[in-house]
Parts: sequence; C-alpha cells; structure tokens
Amino acid sequence: MTTKKKIQIILVLQLIGLCCYAQTASIAGKVVDGKDLTPLVGAHILLKNTAATQTTISDVEGAFRFENVATGRYTLEVSYIGYQTISRTVQLEGKDLQLGRLKIAEGVELQEVEVVEKVVPIIQLGDTTQFNADAYKTLPDADAIDLIEKMPTVVVDEGTVQAQGEDVKQVLVDGKPFFGNDPMAALQNLPAEVIDKIQVYDQQSDQAQFTGFDDGETSKTINIITKPDMRNGQFGKIYAGYGSEDRYQGGGNINIFNGDQRISFIGLSNNINQQNFSTEDLLGVVGTAERGRGGRRGGRGRGGPGRRQQGISANDFLVAQQGGITASDALGINFSDNWGNKLNVAASYFFNQSDNTSEQILSQQFFDEEGLTDLYLEESLSQSTNVNHRFSGIFDYKINKYNSLILRTTATWQGNDGQEDVFGQTLSDTDVLNQTESHFSADLTALNVNNALLWRHQFEKRGRTFSIKVSNGFAPKDGESYLLSDNLFDKTSTSLDQFSTLDNTQWNVATDIRYTEPLTRRNQLMFDYRMSYQREESTKETFDFDETTQEYDVFNEDLSIIFSNDYLSHTLGGGYRFKSGDWRLMTRASIQWAELLTEQRLPYEAETDNNFFNVLPMAMLSYRPSKLVHLRLRYRTSTGLPSIEQLQNVVDNSNPLQLTAGNPGLVQSYQHNLRGNYSKTNTEKSTLFYAMINGTFAHNYIASSTYFSASDYDASLEENAQITIPVNMDGYYDIRSFLTYGFPVSPIKSNLNIDLTANYTRTPGLIDEERNDANSSTAGIGLTLASNVSDRVDFTVSSRSNFNTVSNTLNAASNTNYFNQRTKLKLNLILGKGLVLRTDLIHDFYNGFSDDFDQNYLLWNISVGKKLFKDNRGEISLRVFDLLEQNNTLTRNITEFYTEDIQTNVLQQYVMLSFRYDVRHFRAKRG
Repeated sequence: MTTKKKIQIILVLQLIGLCCYAQTASIAGKVVDGKDLTPLVGAHILLKNTAATQTTISDVEGAFRFENVATGRYTLEVSYIGYQTISRTVQLEGKDLQLGRLKIAEGVELQEVEVVEKVVPIIQLGDTTQFNADAYKTLPDADAIDLIEKMPTVVVDEGTVQAQGEDVKQVLVDGKPFFGNDPMAALQNLPAEVIDKIQVYDQQSDQAQFTGFDDGETSKTINIITKPDMRNGQFGKIYAGYGSEDRYQGGGNINIFNGDQRISFIGLSNNINQQNFSTEDLLGVVGTAERGRGGRRGGRGRGGPGRRQQGISANDFLVAQQGGITASDALGINFSDNWGNKLNVAASYFFNQSDNTSEQILSQQFFDEEGLTDLYLEESLSQSTNVNHRFSGIFDYKINKYNSLILRTTATWQGNDGQEDVFGQTLSDTDVLNQTESHFSADLTALNVNNALLWRHQFEKRGRTFSIKVSNGFAPKDGESYLLSDNLFDKTSTSLDQFSTLDNTQWNVATDIRYTEPLTRRNQLMFDYRMSYQREESTKETFDFDETTQEYDVFNEDLSIIFSNDYLSHTLGGGYRFKSGDWRLMTRASIQWAELLTEQRLPYEAETDNNFFNVLPMAMLSYRPSKLVHLRLRYRTSTGLPSIEQLQNVVDNSNPLQLTAGNPGLVQSYQHNLRGNYSKTNTEKSTLFYAMINGTFAHNYIASSTYFSASDYDASLEENAQITIPVNMDGYYDIRSFLTYGFPVSPIKSNLNIDLTANYTRTPGLIDEERNDANSSTAGIGLTLASNVSDRVDFTVSSRSNFNTVSNTLNAASNTNYFNQRTKLKLNLILGKGLVLRTDLIHDFYNGFSDDFDQNYLLWNISVGKKLFKDNRGEISLRVFDLLEQNNTLTRNITEFYTEDIQTNVLQQYVMLSFRYDVRHFRAKRG
C-alpha cells in the first residue's frame, strides 16, 4: 500500500469519525409525581438499546440528562421506590431531545409481585452526596438531628453542624429555605420519620448557578427531601418541664404541610441554656459581641480583656453573652409556597429575647523572649438582655420562558441592654503594677437591612445568557454607655466617670453584570463587570462628669471621634469554560481598581486616599471518571477591606489596663486560596470516602501589634498599660485537611465513620515592634459508631482526639505541646411496656498543661420515661442533669504572647419532670 493511499484511508476514517461524532446529542427530562407534579429526587433512569446502556439519577429538581448519545432508537425506563416503573421508546435524530415532565404513579399493580430490595444508603448525584434515610435506624420520636449525625462526614457538636469538614450554613427542605440560614433550628424541629433523603453539597450563588461559572461564593448546604406521603398533614411536638432550683422549659413546633405550601411555627422558653435559634440572636448587634474575653490558640481568634474589634465600634456599647447561664424566650414562623406557576415564595420571622448572667475568672500569664513576665488577673460579673427581631425572604418569579427574577431580602433589629462589673490587676512577681475596678453599662439598638435583586435572561441559543444583580444594604446603629472606673498605675490613683453616645451608619450598593456566550457545545465564554460603593460614618461623643454641675457636660475630645470612609471598586473580567467527557475546566480573571478614602475630624483632623490595583485570577478543574468518583480543584484570589473599627485612630479605654486603637494607615489584604476535594462512593458496599485540603495565603494580612507599655506607642498614655493596634503584615497562611471514611459494621448492625484532620496556621504579629510568628498545628483523629439496629435501640459513640503544638518565634517560653480528647455516648432505649431510657455522657480530657489545669471530668445526664396514649405519642420523663456534679467550663487559650485560663459559671445539677407529645396527622393526596 502506497503512502498516498494510507493518507487517503486515514482521512476517510477521520471524516467518518467526525460524522459519527456530529450525530451525538443529549436526552433530558424531569421525573415528577403523577398527581401533584412534585419533583422526585433520586429516581433511577435507564437508557438502553442493543448497542449500549446508560444509567443516571434525577437531581433535586427531578431533572436528568444523558450526554453524547448516538443517533438511534432507545428504550427509556424510569423507576422510583414506592412508584410504578414506566417505559417508553425514544428516537434520537442527532439533535438534543427534551422529554419534558415524565409522570409516574404511586404504588404497584395488585398482580405484581413486590420485590423487597436492600436500601442503598449512599449514592452520588454529580457534586451531591445523597443519603437514604431508610437505611439509618432511629427511635420513632427522633428529630432530624438524631438521624443526620449517623451519616458519614456529618458531625454535630456543641450546637454546630459540620459536613465534609465544613460548617453547614443552611438547611433546605425539598429545595426551599427552612427557618432562614439557621441549621440547628431546622434540624431540631423536623421529625426524622418524615425524611426520605438527605443531600449534602456546596450551593453556589444564584448567578453562578444560572451562568454555569463558579464565582467562589459557595456555602455548605443540607437539603432534606421529605417522603411524598408526608407532604400533606400536620406534625410537630410540644413539651414542658419543671425542676429543682426553679429550672423550667417549655416549647414546641408545629408544621402544616399542604403540598407546596409549608407553614411552620416554633417557640421556646427556658432557663437551662437551651438556645434553639441562630447564634445571631445571641451575639449582639455586630459580629461577635464579645467584650474581649477569651484568647486564641496560637494567635487565632479573640484576644484578651479589652482587645475587642479595634477602635470605637458598636461593640463599645455591648455586654456580651459570655457563656454563663441564659434564660431564653423565642418564637419563629417559616412559610413557603408556590403562588401559581410563576412565583415561589419562602420567608421566615424570628423573635428572641435572652437574659444572660455570667461570672468569670480569668488569668493571663505573659511571656517575652527571656521567659515569664507579668500576670494579669480578672474577675467579672455581667448581666444583659438582648432582644432580636429577624426577617428573611426569597421571592423567585419566572416572568416567561426566557426571563426570571429572584429577590432576596433580610432585615434584623436588635437591642442590647446590659452592665458589667470588672476587677483586674497586673502583677510582677508579687508587686501590683496596675489595677482597675470598673462598672460598664450600655444600651444599644441597631437595624440591618440587605436586599439583592437578580434578573436572569436566557437567550434562544443554549448557553447564551445575560444577568444583572443589584444589591444594597443599610445598617444604622445608635446608643449610649456609661463607664465608671477607679484605676491604680504605679501607686498613682486615677478615676474615670464618663458618658458616651454612638451614632454609626453604614450603607452600600453594588451592581454585577454577566454575559455568557457558547462557542461550541463544549466551550463557553463569560464576561462580567462589577461596581460596588460603600460608605460608613461613625460619631462617638464622650463626656466627663463635672462635680460642679453634677452633669456629664465636659466634652472629652481625645476619646471622641468623627470618622467616615468611602470605598469604591470596579472589577472587569472574563472567563472560559470547557467540558469534555469526564473533565470540566473553568478559568476566570478580573482586573480590580479600588479607592479607599478616610476622613477623620476628631480627635484630630486627617485624611487618607489609597488606590489599589489587583489582578484576581480563578480556576476550577473537575474530573469525574464515573458517577461515584469525583475530583475537584479550585484556586481563587480575593481582597479584604479593613473595617471602620480597624481604621479609626482613637483609644478605647473601657479597660484602662489593656487599651486598643485603630490604624487609618491600613490597606486592603490580598488572599490566595487553593482547595481540593476527592470523593468516592461504593453503593454496593455502602461506603463513602471523602478527602479535602484547603490552603490560604495572605499579603497585607491585618495582624495585631501590641505594646506592653502604652507610652511607647503614645507618650500621653500610661506606662504600665498595654495597647494593641492593627497593622498590615505579610506571612500569614493557613493549611487544613480533612479525610473521612464511612462504612457499615454488619456484625453489630452499625455504621463506623473514621476521620483524620490536620491543621497548620502561621499568624504574624508585632510585640513591642519585634516580629513574632505564632505557629499552631493540630493533628486529630475521630471515630463515630452509630447504631443501625432497630427503631427501639439507638446509640452513638464518638471520640475525637487532637495533638496540638503551639510555638512562637519571639517568645519560646510560651511554646506548648498538649493533648485533648472529647468522648461522647448517647444511648436511647425503648424497653417493654413503653419504658424509655435516655442517657448521654461527655468526657473531656486535657494533658500537657500544668497540674492545676490538666482536666479529666465527666458530664452525665440521664432520664427515665414512660410512653403514653395512642401510638405512644406522649411521654412523661424524669431527667437528672449533671448526675456526677462535675460540670465546668475551665478552658485554656494560648496566644503569641500569653497563656490564658478562663473559668465561667455553669449550670449545676438539677432534676426535672417533663412531658412531651408528638403531633402526627397525615392525609392521603388528593386525586
């Protein structure tokens, strides 16, 4: 054969291949309930002919798609547990085929032989991990929280829910928000028996979902899919109890489901620290309302007394919910419905009032490069009342086939009224360097309103889209505070008697425009532009008490401030997306220009004008060799703006021994983030493997600079006081990894989950203008064994051990290695004649600290109950809290220049008699 003929044959084969390739297309559809048209998630779809067979599973919307299907005649079969299987013939002619809604009927034909098959616990739906609730056994009266903590990669601890190593930000029910963004409120108020499936995934922003281009704005989400036969009816619970020491609790929830219309009510009242709603209700008006108590391991987290958010902020007028004992009264309502075929609505409202009493003993041992230095001791008593109203709503309107609108709105009003008494002193050996005795009271209110409106337009050509998002926010705060303190510095006494007012307003507006254009079926371009503007104004006026007039009428200019800042940014960029077979690639790059203007009028006049120019690249690579294996890598860059509190150069003297101030010279930070995750699901063996690694590196990180003698920073300040200010520094990075493997242990009918964690953080800082890098590393292992025995035996045993190392480049004397372990047992049994035994134990163990701190204590709670009424819906029980009387909250924090121990008052042993009744009433679907 001549070379010429070989070339001709090769060309012919290539043309044949191209023709064959050109004759592939996609087949898509949506599986719905035959009566109420509810999407069916996890339906099994089979596409086959004599040459090939493909399978897939419907997603949260009931949708499915087969890609790259060759021209020909196929048989399509759709099956779903509890529904009749349907089969139809489809003919593919070389162009995409849309089958529309495939309706399947509930139940099976009488003449059919029902085949009972093993329930598959775990399946993978693209990026979503789905758990089948029927594969996990719980007691009949269990809540969603009891069910979900049995599932691999999910950890519930101390009021937080984690999945795949990340905090869960929101819980959806049948794809719709349930009680806003509060996971615990949703999970504690939904009974396990109504749950069909639980999905875990990273939810993208509305605009990213529409365009297909990841923008990095993801949140870990749990979507609870209810059983189709329990979407019409009323269910919930009511409970009440009273016990020794005047301890009480009462509350409940009721859910009214009528197809798409869902109405839920929840409420509680107690004085045993049960706070059912979002932590936003409890932390005050801005961020964390901590008045600086606590510390940070290896330089992370909060600082010591007085080390609040830098400068003058709303925090100056808050008394924190600092642990201790809290009495709560709360009420919430959640509503969702489809109004016609075009408008979907979901909204929630919360009211919460919490009264907190906290008694705290704190000690801080400071270090320098030569070893131990000063010791700071403090005792405090704080009391506060926090009132919160919170509303959130989502309105999704489909204008027509090509256009839609989504409006998201939130509004929060908070009021905080409290007071705190503090006694603190700094010792050098046995000598008193300084001392303070103060009384602080505050009354602050704040409003925070945010709106985001997104218009989405889909062109006739698939993949061509245009969207505009407009958002705005408005957040005014105002209030007043009183500070009375007697201070001692080097045997010189001083006193403060001051009254302050705060008027703080922040508003912002932003526009985000995106356009996507398909090049081919596998290639797509995106262009975007974003403009944002933010303005903040802060006025604080401080007045000293005049003994002559007996009024607060002496204006203190040094402790007052008039400050504002304006931030304007323009971001222009584009992106490219490619998909082929098992591979997905997305790249984006943006050019950002920003300007930060600050203007200060008190206590002195100053202006700054900083301009920033940054290139912000981003990339995402996804590889899915099968439906059960997924590898994903993502690189992202971003910028971070200093807060108005960090920019204000005025001294905060609420703790005269440990001062803070802002820094108007701060510039925005620049972060790099790289994240990778890998998952593999084996449906036959019911195993799940998940691994994640995440790394962050920052330029111009906003770090802390501390002077042990405040006069070294400002000669007008006390020599024996400390002061901390924010500064920009390079060298911050954080690396963390998470690996988990879950599998059934058949001999004991249980599921075992093993997870490994490793974290390393380097935090730069300055101590008396000397650089210090605080290095913190943690390696941990966790084991969770959850029962799957029956609906009368429910136990969960978990243990988490961490090996910790803390080191500082400047203060070697503070370097520490220590070990901590927390082990928990939860056991619920239903015995003969309706007797119920419930018990939980928590064992905390610390080793590696000094003898007076190493802890080894056990918290044991136990209750015995009796089921009552028809279907055992009622229960009366007697519960003992802290049976061994060992409850305590002694904690240790290690920072770059001190070790801190904190002890707070806690609930002591009490006995409570309680009654609970479960409401269950479901009705058949209408024909």
